[in-house]
Amino acid sequence: MNYRKNSVKGGTRPTTTLKIIRSPACMVLVGLVARVLYIVLAHSYRLSFSYWSKFEMANLAYSLATGHGFSSPFGGDTGPSAWTAPLYPWVISLAFRALGIYSHTAAFAMLVFNSVFSALTSWSIYRIARRVFNQTVAVWSGWVWALSPYTIYWVSWIWETSLSAFLLSLLFMLTLEMEDDDHLWSWCGYGLLWGIAGLTNTSMLSWLPFSGCWLAYQLHRRGKHTVVPVLLGAVVFWLTLMPWLVRNYSVFGKPLFVRGDLGVELRIGNNPRAEGRWVPTYHPFYNSFVYQQYKQMGEPAFDTEQAHLAKEWIARHPKRFVLLSLRKFLFFWAGIPRTGLEQVKNLLFLASSLLAIGGLLLAGKWRVHGVFLFATLLGFYPLIYYFTTPMSRYRHPIDPELAILAVFVISSFPGFHRRHQSGAMSGHDATAPEPDK
Repeated sequence: MNYRKNSVKGGTRPTTTLKIIRSPACMVLVGLVARVLYIVLAHSYRLSFSYWSKFEMANLAYSLATGHGFSSPFGGDTGPSAWTAPLYPWVISLAFRALGIYSHTAAFAMLVFNSVFSALTSWSIYRIARRVFNQTVAVWSGWVWALSPYTIYWVSWIWETSLSAFLLSLLFMLTLEMEDDDHLWSWCGYGLLWGIAGLTNTSMLSWLPFSGCWLAYQLHRRGKHTVVPVLLGAVVFWLTLMPWLVRNYSVFGKPLFVRGDLGVELRIGNNPRAEGRWVPTYHPFYNSFVYQQYKQMGEPAFDTEQAHLAKEWIARHPKRFVLLSLRKFLFFWAGIPRTGLEQVKNLLFLASSLLAIGGLLLAGKWRVHGVFLFATLLGFYPLIYYFTTPMSRYRHPIDPELAILAVFVISSFPGFHRRHQSGAMSGHDATAPEPDK
């Protein structure tokens, strides 16, 4: 990086260009412009009715917008549903009501919505990387996220993918920054944000016990108040979820956590035709016979039956189940096998995973403060997909943290940057991150 000499006190002062490069606000702004340009130039918002009707989010939003409640995720009239977490379909329904159901304008609004949160992720990435590693890693990580074609691509999916990535990165950032904060309002906000995350993508809740316990431990070792803030955060978290949980109980007549499709997902990934990929034959949208079963039985009974069939098949084929789980592990980190030029995408996908894992191992070797958070996120978030079905989209919520780790390991290569230009790490200048204590 170039520095302009400052004659005052013989120090150095960054140039205006360097200030812009280091600015998280510029990362967010440039990232947002790049995403909106992609949407416009690729005409991603020109979605046909047949395309809209192919995914559950839009069908649930249609039911909400037309006054039928959260129901019929596969079209028709199949009754109440808890197939997905409720927040994102509700946002789509607002776009439908304001801008027209299945309209290009509504699609454009949703894609811009995705773009805003995807671009904002550069900011949370920068904050995480600067606190854990250094400014060099922070700047490179933020710009990689802002301009990467891979991260830009996901905004074209009208799904919670980009929002989930931002929310989880924001929670990661707050977990780090609240390690000495026992203010009750901070913990109320922390619990509220976790509740919003749970209502957006339930899989992210798998990391909640680890982040919460790490944060409580950090407060305790600093002699801060621990019990009251943690309990208050937990209460706010459950209060945030409670309206949806009460709705599920009142509609289905039994306790049901945020989503109610785990049995179907388990069956889709564990059946006589399973090879480690998603098997559409067992999905209500792709099989008219299965759809009729779903419609006649109702969602809770159908999901329970599918869970029973999946568990029965697993019990009869334990070795096959282990083999499939290993394949799903590989597919999650290396991508679903492709042919032709599509294999290049898989190689890049695998490379990003390997670099991130290398960064995690290096951070562990250097005992970086906060490495526990990275390790538990990478270790426990994907677990559910090893037993159900993996897709490249499912990795995206943890891609911000993977990007940071990948940049970190690359920055450790000799010659990446001059040692005296290392940024601030944990409040001081150094080349290696501060060891965890």
